[in-house]
Amino acid sequence: MRRLVIGSFIVLCLAAATVAMASGYVVILKNGTKIACKEPVRVEGPNAILTLITGTLASYPVSEVDLVETQRYNQQGYGDAFLLEELSMEGTPIPTPTPRQSLGAVASIDAGVDSPELGVRTVPTPTPTPGIKLQTELYHDERVTQAFHKVFDDRNLLIYRTSSGTQPSFFFVQTVTDNQREVFEALEIVTESYALIHRLQPDIAPSAVELEMIQTSGKAAGTFRITPEMAAKLTEKEIPIEQFYVKYVIF
Repeated sequence: MRRLVIGSFIVLCLAAATVAMASGYVVILKNGTKIACKEPVRVEGPNAILTLITGTLASYPVSEVDLVETQRYNQQGYGDAFLLEELSMEGTPIPTPTPRQSLGAVASIDAGVDSPELGVRTVPTPTPTPGIKLQTELYHDERVTQAFHKVFDDRNLLIYRTSSGTQPSFFFVQTVTDNQREVFEALEIVTESYALIHRLQPDIAPSAVELEMIQTSGKAAGTFRITPEMAAKLTEKEIPIEQFYVKYVIF
């Protein structure tokens, strides 16, 4: 009986260690490679710093890391499935994983005739700040809406819609971005537009801009609540776009 108890205890410890390992972070490279890490990726200049599950630090050029897919993947709790799959390939018995977050409905797009059309039925990925989505009401100041639209059109932000945000003083933008390049371009355009409007017309500028980016496949590509201070950091080149994304994305 004593051996049985000890054996059961060891099994429980191994299972707990496995689950602890499985609750880590996964970094996805642009070539599709998944790297198991202990903590989120850090962006320092041109490099992405990874802390591997062994505790070893590794550095990759940030240009080789798919930051958008990495953040979305980990926000959805897919890291468990990846790590447990790797363990099972090595023949280690493992328990069924419990996702850290619900894998419920993500953003969807109503297909139009000529191009994707953003719809009010779009549901954002679960986030710490729910409700950041396209609203039925337009922003209360038409001058602000027109100013944003003019800059967006001049900068070729092709597919977008705007509305009021989660608060009356928040302006909301929803746009389609299908790859990391488009995500960063949209983030820069929206942020720089906001910084320009806030600098030229501070008395009517929104107190924050909420941005929701989604792919035509329905996957979330990043949700942000941008303040004037955040916009200034990016437009004045105090922070690289990659670091800005990793630091402020909330999905």
